[in-house]
Amino acid sequence: MAEAAQNQRLSELVRDVPAGLELGLRNYWYPIMHSAELPQGQPVGLTCLGEDLVVFRDSKGAPQVLFDRCPHRYVKLSIGRVFGDELQCAYHGLRFAGSGDCTLIPWEQQPNAGIQQKLCVRAYKAAEVGGMVWAYLGDEKAFPAPPIEQSLPEELFADDKFVHFWLPTEVWDANWLLVVDGSDAYHAVTLHVESQQHDAVMQYLDNDVVTQLKGNDGNAKRASIPLADRRVRIVETDGHGLRGISVDLEGNHLEHGHKLAPLRGERFNLPGLITNALRPVDNAAPYVSRLFQVPISYTQTRMFRYAAWRAETESERTHLKQHFEKVVKPRQLKTSAEDRLMASVGGDLVESRANEMLLSPDRDMVRIRRRIAAAFTAQKLQGRRAPEQEATPSRETLVFPV
Repeated sequence: MAEAAQNQRLSELVRDVPAGLELGLRNYWYPIMHSAELPQGQPVGLTCLGEDLVVFRDSKGAPQVLFDRCPHRYVKLSIGRVFGDELQCAYHGLRFAGSGDCTLIPWEQQPNAGIQQKLCVRAYKAAEVGGMVWAYLGDEKAFPAPPIEQSLPEELFADDKFVHFWLPTEVWDANWLLVVDGSDAYHAVTLHVESQQHDAVMQYLDNDVVTQLKGNDGNAKRASIPLADRRVRIVETDGHGLRGISVDLEGNHLEHGHKLAPLRGERFNLPGLITNALRPVDNAAPYVSRLFQVPISYTQTRMFRYAAWRAETESERTHLKQHFEKVVKPRQLKTSAEDRLMASVGGDLVESRANEMLLSPDRDMVRIRRRIAAAFTAQKLQGRRAPEQEATPSRETLVFPV
């Protein structure tokens, strides 16, 4: 009852969306750009969680993240210049350290300490892990940043045991909460029926499955069982909630690129990480698709995705690199294009949520919605990053699932 009363104190944009959540859930680590996109000596501007940021490397190559506005005349710092460990505003030459402190006012030989303190720029803790630049986008005084090792998947810190490959970054024209909704685990057997069976995947599957999907003559078919004759069975997986599997009209299981197996960790981790464990066929090495959904603005979301395998030898890594390029990458790009289309036609966040009619398999999605809203509410009303019962993200929930 007390928690319900607290929830009512926050106005809602629409059901399960407290006002402000539409721009993102702050006080978490977020991926913001690929390491290769941040050259030495060149600041880069971008937007995350509705906030303009500037990213630059200091003299040691470490990434620094600041609010992308000079407090003097409010112009963007991202068009400025990097000098050693500092970023200089292009307009009047004020300089700022990675801490956000103003270090130079060019016309002041002995600047007033009070004025210099007022000229500080908001700064965010940054790190570089797994080929990606990360930022803790939050208020560190109220919510100290947890160690990044507790906030990211384990494979990003263990190159001797795993290998991962990033896909190209995408920007989707949809609110991040609608994008998270689109990660339900039962749409794939309908929406992705064609992309699960393209030629690159065929080369990877065993002969029996290829015959099933292509036919004895070896010519690719749109689907061995037409979509009109396919149905969906909802099953409970071990550890990762509901999943849909494809069946024919008699209820026989059809091959659709997913094998069910016991899984570890959590499928959804706050603030917006979706994990899908995949094993296309029984004799294939399982892999994991991790998808980070990062709010840009009310209408756009940045998508960072990688695929990862267990791999301990150089020969394994070489083979998996080739396999990723020939099979997994084409497959994921196709499915991503289909998901992106669905997100773009979902309409406005408020309109979509206000008019939807949810069905039984949507209960996993609703639980995720409420977890996100509960974390936002806990920060606003209780001074907590998330409710006590929220276990994610943590080392236990971010283990490699297979």
